[in-house]
This record gives sequence, structure tokens and C-alpha cells, in this order.
Amino acid sequence: MESIPEKKGIDKPMLLVVTIIIGALVLWGVISPSGLDAAMNAALSWITANLGWLFLLVVFLFVIAALIIAFSKFGNIRLGGADEKPEFSTMAWFAMLFAAAMGIGLVFWGTSEPLCHYFAPPVGEPASDEAVGIALRYSFFHWGMSAWVVYAITGMALAYFAYNLKRPFLVSAVIEPLVGKQRWLLPVADFTAIFATFLGVATSLGLGVMQVAEGLDAVFGFPATNLIYSILVIVFTACFIISAVTGIRRGILFLSNTNLVIAGFLLVAVFVLGNPRFILNALTTGLGDMIQNFIPMSTWTNALNDGAWVSGWTIFYWAWWIAWAPFVGGFIARISRGRTVKEFVLGSLIVPTLICATWMCVWGGNALFMQHTGIFDFKPMLDASVASPIFGLLQNLPGTTLLSILVMLVIAIFFITSADSATFTVSMYCSYGDENPRTWLRILLGCFEGGLALILLLTGGLAALQTASIVGALPFMIFMVMMFFSIWRTFSKHIADDEQRRRAELIEEARAKAAVGETPSA
Repeated sequence: MESIPEKKGIDKPMLLVVTIIIGALVLWGVISPSGLDAAMNAALSWITANLGWLFLLVVFLFVIAALIIAFSKFGNIRLGGADEKPEFSTMAWFAMLFAAAMGIGLVFWGTSEPLCHYFAPPVGEPASDEAVGIALRYSFFHWGMSAWVVYAITGMALAYFAYNLKRPFLVSAVIEPLVGKQRWLLPVADFTAIFATFLGVATSLGLGVMQVAEGLDAVFGFPATNLIYSILVIVFTACFIISAVTGIRRGILFLSNTNLVIAGFLLVAVFVLGNPRFILNALTTGLGDMIQNFIPMSTWTNALNDGAWVSGWTIFYWAWWIAWAPFVGGFIARISRGRTVKEFVLGSLIVPTLICATWMCVWGGNALFMQHTGIFDFKPMLDASVASPIFGLLQNLPGTTLLSILVMLVIAIFFITSADSATFTVSMYCSYGDENPRTWLRILLGCFEGGLALILLLTGGLAALQTASIVGALPFMIFMVMMFFSIWRTFSKHIADDEQRRRAELIEEARAKAAVGETPSA
């Protein structure tokens, strides 16, 4: 079978197509934000209503398959070869994969999501004792293994094909063994990866800017105006471009380690200054509830009703994680050379799940306690903006100003690391999978992302583009399934080849010993 040609330089046709389509969406958002919003929402509604079950089923099966891979013979396969050593320390590896994948989202939703579920739970009475437990259980679930497995499957496949088989760092290289004569699928796969990444990062930049603007208003009284938005976007964009240009070992690694320290300090501070006893009890109960109800939550479609809650939260999240999988999975693959498949899978699933649950419980749990016991009413803030409850929580703790400033700093650095890794990954996709894409391309794509976010913020089209990236998750999910079958088949061949080689070595050893009259080893 003909393989993907080994090309170097810039994939100019791909870059041109991406630029034209992204530019057309931006133009649509500028000329008619309401029209773009209506079209994207209609598409999203149709997908979640008619294909929501498919998202739930695919992600659930991915979790099962990933755990089987980790604890089978496949788990002993080392990314890069049997003698490869990890490029980064375990702590640095965790810091980078966590900062790139979930950091900004956890800060944004850590306080707000449990409150949303408390006031509007999927089952039971709102604002009740039961609602507190349900709010934490679903928050842990949405940010748990089902989210991280999407990145793990994508990253594992990309890493093995790139480092063990020496193929280009592309989605198309992974699915190539399955497409047969349907070669047109290869550039389509790479385009869907770039498209989802570009829109996902641009909208995340917009969301991060909105939350930092809320913090500036809460702490310093600066209203969230278009001027503030513009300044923040320009500063953030300049920072992540500088970080991207300096490379993974300097820019991303330094920022990830720095933010891990600041985020860790914030986590401990809010835990100690809040209600530690409630948090510890809630975390224990919430994790137990999540584990006990994992299968029902993973497969619940609410078929007898309109399914609005499941579509608006669980299915929406699953689509969002899939939309981010091309760049997060690609980036995790890029930093995981030398890890065994077992290390990769468990490191990408178990530890981040526990960290996310702890963060959600410390921030969201404290907010739930204050709300449920009447200490503070978050409802008006939540209704006004989902970005603001985190600052309402800090208003009820000592050291409000310092903690609020640190939260804004964490949001900024988390976004910079996410956008940095995304720019790096998209540049690889536009360079035929080159692991060290050209500097000017990273600068150009970084400017595109910042400019896209700014235009959408100023024109009100940000929500529509966020929805568009979710819609784009559907075609990439199909390619993810293909990637899984390809990597499973390739791992099976790897194990079979290893066993055959060992048998050949034993036979050769036996023959050599027989030739000199020695007894062959068992």
C-alpha cells in the first residue's frame, strides 16, 4: 500500500484552505453575528438531539478500551522504542499536560458548574441537600476520565506512529492503514483536526479574557469594556507567541511549572480558608458517588423526556473535549516520548481525574456550602455571568484582593500555555507533521488566533464560533474511532512481532549451544 509521502516545509494548500474557511466564518460573524449564531445553534441542536447517544457511547467505550490497553501486553510498549528514555521528568510532564488540557476550563467552571447543577439538577429538587451531592458528582464526572480519555486515545496513537513507526505527526498518518483507496480522507482528517483546534483556542481565548475582565472589575473597578478586551487579547496573544517561539523546553515548560505552583497555592489557600471539613467529606462522598454511578451517567440519554439537560451538559462537554483532542492529544504525544503505554494511559486518566475532582470540590464545594447554608447568595452573580461566581467566593474569604489577583494570573498563564501548545500543534499539522515547525508560521498562526478572538469578542460572535467548534467535533469523532482501530491493530502487530523475534532468538540460542555441546536454556 502506498504510504503518505514524506514531505517537508509548509503544507501550503492546507494552510490556504484553513485561512479561507476560518476567514469566511469570521466575516460571517462580523457581518451577521445573529445569523451565524442561529445557524450554528441549529446544527448543534440537531447533532445533540439525534446523535447525542453516539457521543455518549463512543466516549464510554473509549474509557473501557483505554483501561484494557493499559493493563494488557500493550501497556508494556514504550513510545519511541524499547530503549527510549522520557524527555521530561514525571512532574514536568504532569504540569505540561494538565496546563495545556484543562487548566483554564477548571478555573472558569470550577466554582460555576457545581452551582449550575445545584440550581438546576438533572434529577431531584433544586437547591436541596440531594442537589448538593448531585452537583459535585456530575462536576467530577464531566471533568474526569471520560474527558481525559479523548486526549489519551488521540495522543497515544499519534505518539506511537510518530516515534515508533517514524510516520509524520499527523492524524492522516494514523488512519492511513485503514483508508485503502479512499485517499481523499487523509487531508480531510488533517483539516478537521486543524479546524477544531483553531476555533477551540480562539473561543477559549475569548472566554479567558472575559473572566479576567470580570476580575479586574471586581478587584479594581475597571468595567469590562471593548478597550479592556482589546488590551487583554493583545497582551495574551503576545505572551503565547513569545512562549511558542521559545519552544517546549523553555516557554511551555517554564510557564507550566510556574502555574502549577500558583494554582497549588490557590488550591491550598481556598481549602484552608474555606470549610476544610466539609470539603474532605464532600470529596470522599462525591468520588464514591461518581464511581458507583459511572456507567449510568455515561449512558444516560434521558430518552423519556426532551433530554435537554444531558444535551446541554454531558453531550456538550463530550463534544467539546473531542473538539480539543487534535491539539491536546497532539501536544501530549509530543511531550510523552519515552513513556510506556501504561504510563501514558494511567498518567493521562487517573491523576488528572483526581486533581480535577479536588479542584472542583475545593472551589465549587465551598461555594455550595456558602449557598446552601445561607452565607452568600451566588444566584444573581451566576445569572449575570458564569465567569463571576469565582470572585464572589473570594469576596467571602480573607485575602480577597491577593487571591483574586492570583486567580487572574493563573487564568492568563493557563490560557497562554493552552494557546501556546495549540499554536505549536497546528503549526505541525500545517508542516506535514514536522515536530519543529518554522518560527514564522507559529507567529502567523498565533496572530490569526488572537485576531479571531478579538474580532469575535467585539462583534458578539464568540458564542457562535464556540458552537461551531462543537459541531466540528462530529467529523473528528469519526476519525478518532478510526485512529483507535488503527492503533489497536498496530499494537497487536507489535506484540506479535516481539513474540516472534523472541522465539527466533531462543531457537538461535539453542542451536548455538547445541553446536558446542551445551544444554539449551529453557
